[in-house]
Amino acid sequence: MKNKLLILGSVVSPCPPSFHGGTERVAYSQAKELAKKGLKIIFVGAKGTIDNFTQQLKFEEENLEILKNIEFFEIGGGTGSGDQKDSIKIDPKTTEASRKLRLELVNLSLVQKLMIEKQDEYDLILNNLRGEAILLPLAKILRKKIINVMHLNLFPELANLFKEYQTYILPISNSQKELFPDLNYLPTIYNPIKTKIFPFNPKPKDYALMIATIGYHKNQLDAIFAAKNAGIRLIIAGKIRDGDYFQNQIKPHIDGKEIIYYEEINFQEKINLYQNAKVFLFPIKWPEPFGLVVIEALACGTPVIAYPNGGPKEIIIHGKNGYLVSSVDQMTQAINNIENIDRNFCRKDAVNRFDEKIIGEKYFNVLKMLI
Repeated sequence: MKNKLLILGSVVSPCPPSFHGGTERVAYSQAKELAKKGLKIIFVGAKGTIDNFTQQLKFEEENLEILKNIEFFEIGGGTGSGDQKDSIKIDPKTTEASRKLRLELVNLSLVQKLMIEKQDEYDLILNNLRGEAILLPLAKILRKKIINVMHLNLFPELANLFKEYQTYILPISNSQKELFPDLNYLPTIYNPIKTKIFPFNPKPKDYALMIATIGYHKNQLDAIFAAKNAGIRLIIAGKIRDGDYFQNQIKPHIDGKEIIYYEEINFQEKINLYQNAKVFLFPIKWPEPFGLVVIEALACGTPVIAYPNGGPKEIIIHGKNGYLVSSVDQMTQAINNIENIDRNFCRKDAVNRFDEKIIGEKYFNVLKMLI
């Protein structure tokens, strides 16, 4: 590659995040692995990215020399969705309801400004931002190829826009292509994790775990019912998206003993919960684009029971690293049979399919196709 690769990570949270943010963690891994291969990178992340990126490299015992291949730009960090320490507090009593959206649009405009100012320094754009539609006309004007990593699902209006601009789309699961099969898809590349930092534990404690945003689409309620039916303690962790769902349907079950709730937790707390869980529950109602928490749990040897919606149906090998089920009753039965799943297989499968070295090579090969 003659010039640099422009990686658009996030204008919402640092890359990697301190708390919630799977997209930001994936963007961090992209930059790290491609920089290791000698690519020169312009990297966009929200406020705190430089510090978080450097600290994560140190935590992972990576060679800090790769930072020489990355030019960082911190844009945004105040849309209220992401790291608690970096979010701007917006008082709903004194600001209009659209303030978060308007603030994110300002940050996306700053990304466009950077694209213009740096246009002679990069050949290709690897986009992880959720405001992808705004970038397409400008990329065409600048005559830059753009690869859009589909961290969220497609819908008709966006699919039509992608078709109009012949945008390169990089799916993170094959299921993302099902509704709109005639777009300009690149080979599917699953999300990566650094399996080394997820310790394997062959002897877990006796509890089930679910880590996810608290919302109707994630469906913590079915996990609660299944855990109660199976007589196993359940730990739930995640920030609250749907307040009425939490207050009316989830909170009444939380007793601090059999059903325990942690708010948004940091990375180390999440690892501790993963590796000590007997089983990870993921009864999602929506077509999950991938399911990063699923492979993080598997990397610790923790088997997963999930509903077969979206990415998890490609991650889980039924009867080998977990179970695919379709109801509370089936999830209850699967919890009772979880001893039949080999935790060693869960770990090895995660390493073989999702380790960032393997995924980084796939990214590198896709980039070579387009240069």
